[in-house]
Order: sequence, then C-alpha cells, then structure tokens
Amino acid sequence: MADPSSNIYPNRLGEETLRTLALIFPQHDKQTLKWLKRHPESYRIDKILLKCGPLRLDDRQIEKFHFWHDRLIILKQAFDQSRPATISQWWYDRRNGVQWYTFWVAAVVLFLTIFFGMAQSIEGALQVYKAFYPT
Repeated sequence: MADPSSNIYPNRLGEETLRTLALIFPQHDKQTLKWLKRHPESYRIDKILLKCGPLRLDDRQIEKFHFWHDRLIILKQAFDQSRPATISQWWYDRRNGVQWYTFWVAAVVLFLTIFFGMAQSIEGALQVYKAFYPT
C-alpha cells in the first residue's frame, strides 16, 4: 500500500479498504469500542482497526466506493431488512424513529389499559361484594 509502483493490487484499493473499515467501525463510536473490548484476542481482531480515522460526509457516499461497492450494498440491505426480535432490541433499534415511538406509545397504552381495567374490575367486584354483604 505504501509503494504506489506495486502492481499486485489495483490502484487506490488500500485507501478504499481503509475508508470502508472506517465506515463500518467508526473511530469514536462507544458501541464499537465496547464491541471490540468484548471480543477476546482469540478472534484476532486488530485493535488498530479504530485508527483508520474519521470519514467526512462526502467520503461516505456509496458512489465513492468502487472495489467494495457491491458488498457494502449487500451489507446495507441486510441491515435494513433485519428486524428486532426481543424487547431490548426494540429499545435500542432507532433506525426508524417514527416506528420506534409508535411501538413504545402502543406498549404504554396497552399497559395502562390493562392496569386501569384490572383496577376497575377489582373495584367493581368490591362494590358487588359490599352490595350483597353490607356491614
């Protein structure tokens, strides 16, 4: 990568690979740091992975990637098509803000409906009991 006269790899492949790694593993992202710390050394993940540098907005455009273009599109499609399966995944999945808020508003409304329905049922049962057995 340092020798531009080398014909082993196509021109600009190394630079684009570093930009791709910087795109997938952001340098200052807390989740990425946690993920790298969580994996043991036996996975052979290079800790220098986070030293690829930050990407400017212009460098993130898919048209700027020639060698990794198709694979990045496949990765983006897999990310977009995945759906949360557990409650904690629903909590942390903020890809679609409207869907996230709609889900949690519906969950709160369901909880309040069940809570007040139970409270009203218990109160109604107590009133029926008191009507039959006044003291």
